[in-house]
Amino acid sequence: MKLTIAVFGKPGSSFVKDEVEKYVKRLRASNVQIEIVELKQSKRDDQAKGLSEEAAEFSKRFPRENYQWIVLAEEGKLLNTVQLADWIKPRITANCVFLIGSAYGIAPEIKKQASLLLSLSPLTFTHDHARVILTEQLYRCLMVMAGHPYHHV
Repeated sequence: MKLTIAVFGKPGSSFVKDEVEKYVKRLRASNVQIEIVELKQSKRDDQAKGLSEEAAEFSKRFPRENYQWIVLAEEGKLLNTVQLADWIKPRITANCVFLIGSAYGIAPEIKKQASLLLSLSPLTFTHDHARVILTEQLYRCLMVMAGHPYHHV
């Protein structure tokens, strides 16, 4: 399984970078290929054009025919950790890319093509917090699938 977390922009603090790296190292130690890809956030003033530009970059970098697209969106499906692990498990041999959008969100055309629209919570998080939460949850999901006691159920 290869997991990619694609994010528009760079982390805002060393704390975020360190926390994400902690879970990336744990995942790699569990023989999971994972990478964090920072995509260039559009600088356009026109929000629609900016989102379209970002969508083109994402689609080019992660072609739909080669990746399962899991898009983080506030209107996405709310899954608990075990449910997310159950969703990931049959896709264990696929390349999965989790997309955290830019400050203006994610283009509708990307959302329409997603394998899963995922909501981390009904609460709104910064992009930095979303990085940390998603990375930790991916680690937790893999531990659930491995029957490891990290997730106390």
